Amino acid sequence: MTSPPYTRLGAASGALFVVAFNVALFDLGAPPKASDTSAEVASILIRSHGRILGGMYLAGLAVMLGIWFFSTLQAWLAQATGGRDAQHANAAFAGGLFAIGLGVLGMLLYYGAAYRVAGQGGLSAVRALTDAGNAAIELTKFPLAVLILAVSSTARRAELLPRWLTQAGAASALVLLLSAIPLFAHGSFTQFGGGLDVIGGVPGVIWIIALSVMMVKQAPATGDLAGT
Repeated sequence: MTSPPYTRLGAASGALFVVAFNVALFDLGAPPKASDTSAEVASILIRSHGRILGGMYLAGLAVMLGIWFFSTLQAWLAQATGGRDAQHANAAFAGGLFAIGLGVLGMLLYYGAAYRVAGQGGLSAVRALTDAGNAAIELTKFPLAVLILAVSSTARRAELLPRWLTQAGAASALVLLLSAIPLFAHGSFTQFGGGLDVIGGVPGVIWIIALSVMMVKQAPATGDLAGT
């Protein structure tokens, strides 16, 4: 069997990306609730000002790791299928990049609200920016579901991953989609940052980390890769 076209470091970048991105995301603090007033949201942003600004640097590092990992993933899937399933490989790559883009956009909107607007008392702008940030971050679940489904489908047919992991991938993608209802629901459990929102994202995060670990185990030594 041909060695995977990546190094252990390239495979490990997936787990590192997930950790760095989620640390940066949670550094924003709990998303404002629908019941919060604009003044309460502004107060939260002012108190978290330093953390939010510093978290953007970590988000930048996470973007670097994510781009590296999703490129690695695309190359691995394309090689494993001999180019016959390029659609799934490309879909996985595009899904990863769109998820990164939406997540960073959401954090940038928080960054903008915290950097100037909250301190200057622009309460209506604060509410608009944070609500838009919540929506952008929530939308990351859709391209992540595409990524997980594309990888699981190809990996199952090409026998790249254990069957239980590909089945778990399909289940976690479904959970991601079902947990995205905060986009239109406002109950205490179903709103942004509510129990459903947070719990629904956990299986996808764990699955990507598990994928990264599996790829590390399959990766050749650097010298072996250079010789292929």
